[in-house]
Amino acid sequence: MIAYSALASLAGSTSAVLVAAQSGMTSSVLIGTLAGLFSGILMAILLLAYDTPRPRLSLRLPEVERDLLRNVFTGLDDVQIARLLVAGQFNDIAKGTTLTEENKPLDTLFFICEGHAKVTVAGSEIAHLEKGNFVGEIAFLTENPATATVVAEDSVRALVFDRGELNQFFRNEAEVAGLIYQLLGRELAQKLRARNIDISPRQR
Repeated sequence: MIAYSALASLAGSTSAVLVAAQSGMTSSVLIGTLAGLFSGILMAILLLAYDTPRPRLSLRLPEVERDLLRNVFTGLDDVQIARLLVAGQFNDIAKGTTLTEENKPLDTLFFICEGHAKVTVAGSEIAHLEKGNFVGEIAFLTENPATATVVAEDSVRALVFDRGELNQFFRNEAEVAGLIYQLLGRELAQKLRARNIDISPRQR
């Protein structure tokens, strides 16, 4: 606002001097009056521009994934989710693409919006992932190599986050970061429970 005031004052004074010069007027009182008038008009215009709501396209949830995002990111409002989306990007991943490779470094976190992925460890299939699941959360949370290989079983649409960019976002959005870490922790716990259920009958 200080910058706006200074700009309006400077522009108003300059305009008043130019008008006075062109009209042949030399009275300082008249010039001051004109300067105040021009400054007031410009200030009003600048304030209207400042207060006018700006387009918030970046803060709107994509219509196709809106319900899914709201269901998964429980605890975040639409604006917070939309800000989170700015830290990532939606990618369409072809069938057969490897998202993560066991024991290899991973700097990407995936959130599946559509499609399915197969999870293998040491060559053995252990799980299938679908929309609403994260991929790479263990590597993201521990900063260790991926613990499993994940391959797209069909066309997958995913929200993809770069570790560095997401961590930078979290530094500026502590509340959102806390909720996302809770979601990742719950996702990991659910996967571990499911794996135990799948493995146990084979061990009997």
